[in-house]
Amino acid sequence: VEPRTKFRIASISKAVTSAAVGLLYQDGRLDLDAPVQRYVPSFPVKKKGTVTTRLLAGHLAGVRHYRDMEFASAVHYDDVVDALSIFENDTLLSVPGARYSYSTYGWNLISAVVQGASGEKFLHYMRAHVLDPLGLRETVAEWEDSIIVGRGRQYQRSEDGRLLNAPYVDNSNKWAGGGYLSTASDL
Repeated sequence: VEPRTKFRIASISKAVTSAAVGLLYQDGRLDLDAPVQRYVPSFPVKKKGTVTTRLLAGHLAGVRHYRDMEFASAVHYDDVVDALSIFENDTLLSVPGARYSYSTYGWNLISAVVQGASGEKFLHYMRAHVLDPLGLRETVAEWEDSIIVGRGRQYQRSEDGRLLNAPYVDNSNKWAGGGYLSTASDL
């Protein structure tokens, strides 16, 4: 491990993404209390209530988290809106605003909101308006099919305690919620 070794930052990706939300809000391009359908028209209106970016960011929108092994998906999605298909037709867990329920998928919906509000692809907006201006050159989306210089290898323990290579995961379903790599220096 060296200072430029990149590791999965998992849910710290949410904090990085929050900078994009803040910029769009500051620029008057994102209303935190508007229904998400203003920015993501394809997202279904929910019977239990209105889902907003503010509620999503606070894990208060009622959007579910991973089920079973969904966090280890190997399915590739070409666009953040396409990845919403995993959960978009699910019933909300609660009335929006009524209950805290941690949700990476809520942040995946935020990535689609960022894309819709900015008019730019999510990863492009993040690079051009958040990562590069902050000098975070070592923080990158984890493309499994690309060579990423300095990427640390992922491991896991077997049930009997042996160290194994972690299985292939495609993070295109969760860029905003857990799909970035970074270095200790960038963080």
